[in-house]
Amino acid sequence: MKKLIIAASVLALAACSQPATEEEAAPAVEEVTVQTSGPGTYEVTYADGSVGTMVSSEDGTFTFTLGDETGTGTFTETDGKICFDPDAEDQESNCWTAGEVGEDGSWTSTSDTGEVVTVRRVEAAAAE
Repeated sequence: MKKLIIAASVLALAACSQPATEEEAAPAVEEVTVQTSGPGTYEVTYADGSVGTMVSSEDGTFTFTLGDETGTGTFTETDGKICFDPDAEDQESNCWTAGEVGEDGSWTSTSDTGEVVTVRRVEAAAAE
């Protein structure tokens, strides 16, 4: 997140001081990168408003929960897409492309079949 703090005392001191170089004058902005893939816990919101949770692990497996339903499988990252291969025989593999991360840390992800969901990383996987 970007935070900008402006204090009146800093402005008063700046008015009395020597001109600052461009590098000194620019406020320090911490760039925060949200990882849109990899091990961790993600909240997935569908177009109908239903919300599921996907937990992915270092070993390439995932567990997905939506309401009373839970599924498992494996995932891979290929050509900039995250591809999920569910263990259930009645579910097909599907690949998703992540969009740009918004200010709130969420992004849209679009499947190869055209389904669009909103995803938010809840937490990263614990380091082992």
